[in-house]
Amino acid sequence: MVQHAINVVKGESELLKLSDVMKAYGKFTPGAAWNGSFYSDTTTGVRAKNHILIYQDTYIMGKGFMGTPSVTIPDKYFLIK
Repeated sequence: MVQHAINVVKGESELLKLSDVMKAYGKFTPGAAWNGSFYSDTTTGVRAKNHILIYQDTYIMGKGFMGTPSVTIPDKYFLIK
């Protein structure tokens, strides 16, 4: 997150742009991919623009990365109660 803050101060990134956050994380984790989404309140269905849930690609010894960040999470899972 510090790298993202530095990028925002330098004018290289936007504060609430998800792809800019992932780019900052990727700088120090070469080969690994990151993905995430803004938090959804299950009661109202409203997505918070100041709370991001993120996850990193998992590395399996001898096999490499799993590719999990490329999986799209269906919207129905954001509303599970």
